[in-house]
Amino acid sequence: MRVCVFLAGLAAVLAAGPCDPLVPEVCSYPFPNNYWLVNGTLSLGVDTFPKDRSGQGIDVNRGGWNNLDGFSPVPGILTYFPNLNIDNCPRLWNIAASLQADSPTALIDTSTGELVPHWVELDHSSDVNHPFGYERTMMIWPAHQLKHSTRYVVGLRKLVNNDGEIVSSSTAFAALRDNIPSGNPDVESRRAAFNSDVFPVLEQAGFARGTLQLAWDFTVMSKYTITNRIVTMRDDALARTASGIKYRIDQVHNNVSSSITRKIQGRMTIPWYLNQVEPGIDVRVVTEPGKPDVPVFNGFHEVSFTVLIPKSIVANRTTGAIMQYGHGLFGDQSEVDVGYLDDEANEYGYVLAATDWIGLSQWDVPYAAIMIASDLSNFAMIPDRCHQGMLNALMLMRLVSSPQFVNDPNVVYGGQSVIDPTRRYYYGNSQGGILGTVYMGVTTDVPRGVIGVGGAPYALLLPRSADFADLFDILKVRYSEAISRPALMAMIQLLWNRMDPAGYLSHVSADPLPNTPAHRIITHYGVGDAQVSWLGMYILARSVNASMYSSNVRVANETLFGFNYVSDNTVLTEGNLIQGWRFTGVPNPPLINIPPDKATDTHERPRRTKTAQAQTHRFLATGEIYNACGGPCVDNS
Repeated sequence: MRVCVFLAGLAAVLAAGPCDPLVPEVCSYPFPNNYWLVNGTLSLGVDTFPKDRSGQGIDVNRGGWNNLDGFSPVPGILTYFPNLNIDNCPRLWNIAASLQADSPTALIDTSTGELVPHWVELDHSSDVNHPFGYERTMMIWPAHQLKHSTRYVVGLRKLVNNDGEIVSSSTAFAALRDNIPSGNPDVESRRAAFNSDVFPVLEQAGFARGTLQLAWDFTVMSKYTITNRIVTMRDDALARTASGIKYRIDQVHNNVSSSITRKIQGRMTIPWYLNQVEPGIDVRVVTEPGKPDVPVFNGFHEVSFTVLIPKSIVANRTTGAIMQYGHGLFGDQSEVDVGYLDDEANEYGYVLAATDWIGLSQWDVPYAAIMIASDLSNFAMIPDRCHQGMLNALMLMRLVSSPQFVNDPNVVYGGQSVIDPTRRYYYGNSQGGILGTVYMGVTTDVPRGVIGVGGAPYALLLPRSADFADLFDILKVRYSEAISRPALMAMIQLLWNRMDPAGYLSHVSADPLPNTPAHRIITHYGVGDAQVSWLGMYILARSVNASMYSSNVRVANETLFGFNYVSDNTVLTEGNLIQGWRFTGVPNPPLINIPPDKATDTHERPRRTKTAQAQTHRFLATGEIYNACGGPCVDNS
C-alpha cells in the first residue's frame, strides 16, 4: 500500500508536462483542457502553444495566461485525427443533431448532466496557403455561451477517416479508457480523475466507455476573472467623478451638412487605469500586486469626443435622445459623422455622441501589426487597452447626460437645451457591435441598445473576416504549420474574453453584473457579410435568449436552432431579438471558416435599410420590438 501511495504521489509530481499526450501530434490539443488547470489556475508552459519559424515561443507567464482560472466561455474546442471525415457529425446547419442519442460528439455540462448543443467543422482557414491540403484541426463550437466556473466533458466516438475507417485512439487515451498501465506520469496522474469525473459523465449521457475515441474535460473561467477589471474600473471612475466630469470644448462647426446643424469636438478628463497613455505593445492595465483582476487608478487624462446635433431638433424646438455610436474595427469617432447615420439622427431626433474605441482604433493598428509580427506574448496589449476604451465610452455617456453638459451654451438654442438626458441609447456596428455588446453588459446608464453586424467570439470571427486577412497573413508567415493556427486563435481568445462579448453575454439581460441593471438589445446581421460572420451573431443571440421572427432569412439549407420563434405580427415588449437581412444577388456565405467574397460584402447594408432603421427607432424610443419587414427581410435595392 505504501508503495502504491508513493508511486501515485510521484506521478503527480512528474505530471503536467507542457504537452497533453492524449493527442501526441499537437502539443496543445485537445484544448481547452483541465490538464493545464492546476490548483485553480492555468499552468501552461512555454512549449504548450506553437512556436514560430525561428523557434520563439509564447511567454505565458509574462503574457498573463497563467493568471486565469479557467478557459473561454465560448471556446473553440480543438483536437486532431489524421485524415478525418466529419460527414456524420452535427454541422452548423443541423445543430439539433448534436442532441440526438446517436451523435458522434458530446459536450456535457457536469453541473446538470445536460448535453450542450454544438456543431463541428474542420479548419479551412489556411486553404489559400496550402492548396494541396494539410492537417486540419477538428473544431467543436458550442451554440451558446457556456456557464462560468463550470466543468464540461467532451466525448468523441464513431469518427471515421476519409477512407471510411474508424479512427484510432492515441496510446495514451487507450490506456485511460481500457485501464492499461502506461508508465507515463502525464497519463497515470489523471487516471483517477478520468475514472471518477469523465467516463461516468459520458456513460450517463449514453456514451459507453469502450466506444470512446477521445474524451477530456475543461472548466470555464469565473465571472470574476472575466469581468472584475471593467466593473472595478467603472465603479471607481464613477466615484471619482461623482461631482461631475471635467471637459472642454475645442471646436464647434456649424451647418456641417444637410442633416447636422452643429458638430462639437471636445475633451473630457477621466480616470486612467493603464500604465501609459499612448498606444504600444507594452500597454497594460495597472493592477494590485498579486491581484491581476483588480485595477489600480493611475491618474486623470484627457479623452477626445464628438457630439452632433441634427437640424430637425433645432428647427422643431424639441429635445433629442442621446445616441452613443460605436465605430468599426481600427476606425475612430469620426465614423459618427457619416451620411446615413446623420440622416437617421435627423429623421428620428438623436443627438449623436462618440469617442474612440482605443485598443482597436486606428491609433492601435501599427502596434497590433508589430505585436503579431514579433511576439504574441504581448497580446494582452489589445484587451487591456480596450478596457480603458470601454471605460471612456461609459464616461462619455455619463458626461453628455450630465447637467453641466446639457446646459452648456453650445447645446442650447433659444434658451432651451436640445438634449433630453433621460433618453439614453446605444447603437454600434461591426466592432461597435462587438464591443457594444460588452458595453450593454456593463453600462449603468443605457437600458436599450442596437447591435449591428456584431458577434462572438473573436476566435470564431477572425478567420471568417476579410478584415483580418492581412494580419492573418503575417501570422501565417510566422507560424508555418497550418494545424497550429487554430491553437493560436484559442490562445489569444483566453485573454480577449475580458473584452469579448463571449464573457458578458449572460450578463446583458438575465444575470446582471454587480451594481448593474438589466438591459435589452436587438441585433442585426446581413447574409453574405464578409467582415463579421453571421455565425457569431447566432451565438450572441442564443446566449441572450433572443427571439426571432419565424420568417427570418436563412443561409443555404440551414435549420435555424436555439431561438424563441414568434410570428411576424407579434410585438414584443420584453426580451431581445435577432433579425437578419438578405440582399438580392448576394450568394450564400461559405459554410467553412473562410471569408465570403468581398465583392458582394453586405457588411454596410443592414444599417442603411429603412426597415432596420425603423425597427431600431421604435425599439429605442418605446421598448417595442416589431418586424418592420412584415415577413422575411429581403432587400432588392
